[in-house]
Amino acid sequence: MRSGRPPRWAVLAVLLLSCRSAPPAPQGSTPAVPPARRVVLLSLDGAGTEVLHQLYREGALPAGGFARFFQDGEVADRLIPVDPALTATNHISLATGYAAGRTGIVGNNFHVAGTPWLDTVSGFAAPIGTETLWEAARRQGKRVGVLTWPGADDRGPRRRGDWGMVYVNDPDREPALTAVERGAWKPAAETGQARELESRSPVQEAVVRVGPRAGAQSFDLWAVDRTPDGKADYDGLVVAPSGGGNGALPAPLAPGHWAEIPCQLPARDGGAPQNAVCPVKLLALAPDLTSASVYFGGVYPLQAYPAEFAADLAAKGLSWPGPPDDRSLGNAWQGRPGIDLETWSEQSDRFTRFFGDALVAAAKRPDWDLLMGYIPVIDEAGHELLLSDPHQPGFSPERRDAFEAARRRVWQAVDRELARLLATLDPRTTVVALVSDHGMAPVHTLLDANVLLRGQGLLATDPQGKILAQGTAAYAVPGGGMINVYVAPGHEDLPSRLRDLLTGWTVDGQRPVERVLTRAEAAAVRLDHPNSGDLIVFLREGYTSGNRLREGKISSPPTTLGVHGYLATHPSMQGIYLALGPGIGHGAAGTVQNTDVAGRVARWLGIEKPRPAP
Repeated sequence: MRSGRPPRWAVLAVLLLSCRSAPPAPQGSTPAVPPARRVVLLSLDGAGTEVLHQLYREGALPAGGFARFFQDGEVADRLIPVDPALTATNHISLATGYAAGRTGIVGNNFHVAGTPWLDTVSGFAAPIGTETLWEAARRQGKRVGVLTWPGADDRGPRRRGDWGMVYVNDPDREPALTAVERGAWKPAAETGQARELESRSPVQEAVVRVGPRAGAQSFDLWAVDRTPDGKADYDGLVVAPSGGGNGALPAPLAPGHWAEIPCQLPARDGGAPQNAVCPVKLLALAPDLTSASVYFGGVYPLQAYPAEFAADLAAKGLSWPGPPDDRSLGNAWQGRPGIDLETWSEQSDRFTRFFGDALVAAAKRPDWDLLMGYIPVIDEAGHELLLSDPHQPGFSPERRDAFEAARRRVWQAVDRELARLLATLDPRTTVVALVSDHGMAPVHTLLDANVLLRGQGLLATDPQGKILAQGTAAYAVPGGGMINVYVAPGHEDLPSRLRDLLTGWTVDGQRPVERVLTRAEAAAVRLDHPNSGDLIVFLREGYTSGNRLREGKISSPPTTLGVHGYLATHPSMQGIYLALGPGIGHGAAGTVQNTDVAGRVARWLGIEKPRPAP
């Protein structure tokens, strides 16, 4: 009878196999994922998580860019911004892993400790108190491309990647709306370029000048009639720079259509005049030429570095188009000459396409391990078009619905560009993380805390509303849904008095202030930095801060419809986080903190995360 003990040869075989096999992983552990060769970190400024999830549930994002993350990657319920929920503050925190109490970027504008009393600085240009992702990656031998990420403005060695592009705010030539009256037209000369134009009626010509008095450029306009109806009904306009010689003219523009025509800008820094591309739209053309409205879009420089990358973008035909013309849109709403919502939306589409083209061009380069990109159009649409509260000026159900459709169109344009970018990348070797800095909330009232302070005898101004150092014991720096209040040295008892004043502030029977913190108390929201105000004021949603000192208005209608900067605990302020690529899980990712993002990017790259000091 055999015993239950295995034969000796079987025992030896098991021992040999066990020596050759790897030990099993401990229960509950996951295998280590090797770092991805490449990481793309893309920020969609102003993209709120509530809006994204709603649009996706409705099937309103058909291009498939966002859908790739929902289907194949991980999507957080929300990304919690750092306080305050402002663009500069949160983009620097996304890029460093530290809250404002460490980075020193405590707002979009603020007073830097130790500088002259009334001086303020933009949070987009202020020194960053910690190391950034682009610095950490380059320090550790990684190659970095940075496209318009706030803080990476090429103004010093700490503020650039190996190559990149800078966000441009200031146009070489401002947008201009030109009205051409009947008296400006005359029969076109039968010589020169106009003789080549086809028209059923005699061609009429006019000249307009665009731009400031010094350096303005002249454009020739020719009105043509392309309809064979036996009537002098002009239905097309040819626009060309004056003095263009005998070159071919562009095709006639029909009302409602755009063209991009060559133009020349004044010289910069004593150099030669610059050639540029000028976007032109014929807004309206009366058939009898009693009126015509021609819109010349702004012309901007493209700022990229080094020269090789700038030349590469230019060779691809890319030129900075500038953001949609908010001022002209606002003028039209107030009954003044301006542009309509469709024209604004077309500008937004063009801006979005530009960012998509730039990202695709950058992604195709071989010389990067980390690519950081930024698209601002959702934020811009939120500021201009978030009309959802009946208390907002100009509210009507019809306008609400039109603005909602326009905001959705912006999201859909981003969805298309995102799909294009993903098609360019290798999903086997590249992690793509999609984030935002904050969401957006509708506002109905603008408040000026400086008018309140002046009324209490705590702030002095000149007749134009400029704050004067002499006679000013405290002043406020507005920041959307928050305010930094700075107190002059020697007034140590003033913060307590100001807290009572602000918390008791009443506007139309309502108290607009949600919370007031001293700088020491601001440690609770990680804002305890010397750059923060002696008091940090958070407003309730519906209210925004601004400057009305010259008019002396403590409250007034807001200049924008959507605002952020409130406490990050507000659901409307919470951003997005989506990730896709090797080693990324599938499904819901719960809640992600803004300050988690930089560490995740560093792990994917296989590098040390940014250090707490530069």
